[in-house]
Amino acid sequence: MKIRRIIVGLDSVPSNRALLEAAVELAGKAEAELVGLFVENIDLLHFAGLPFAREVGFASATRRVMDVEAMERCLRALAKEAQRMLEATAAPASVRWSFRVARGSAPAELLAVARDADLVVVNIAPPGALPPLAGARVVLAGDAGQLRAALQAQEGVLVLAGADHAHIAETLRTLLSEEEPL
Repeated sequence: MKIRRIIVGLDSVPSNRALLEAAVELAGKAEAELVGLFVENIDLLHFAGLPFAREVGFASATRRVMDVEAMERCLRALAKEAQRMLEATAAPASVRWSFRVARGSAPAELLAVARDADLVVVNIAPPGALPPLAGARVVLAGDAGQLRAALQAQEGVLVLAGADHAHIAETLRTLLSEEEPL
């Protein structure tokens, strides 16, 4: 079982760090390239363009008009934060990494780039929301044995999916702790 490229779906939330650290550990052990993918949610951009779209400030409870340009700026800032988090995690571990930004639906965009990877790690709720992809196998977080078996079978792209960053990270770390090399 040889993993050459791992794609990890990123957002800028702090809970993503545990998932990213586990992916970096796996990439380091497997001597694989790590690709971070940030997806700009197209539905959110479409909503921001509607004339009745409003947001309510968390602290102020002030209602504000939403606009596409402001939403795009916000998404670019979140993507930059995700890229900084990837760099800060991968660079000290001497893991080869790159970062991509795509615009669309997260499941569809992740699977679109999945053809270039051996393993895709994604936090999707529910994991059944992933559209089908020929040559891909979805393994749910929590089953490291099934993940190892799927990697050994080398049946094409493997997608490790779950709805919780920590649960996915735990699955990757369990895989790492096993004796057999990657």
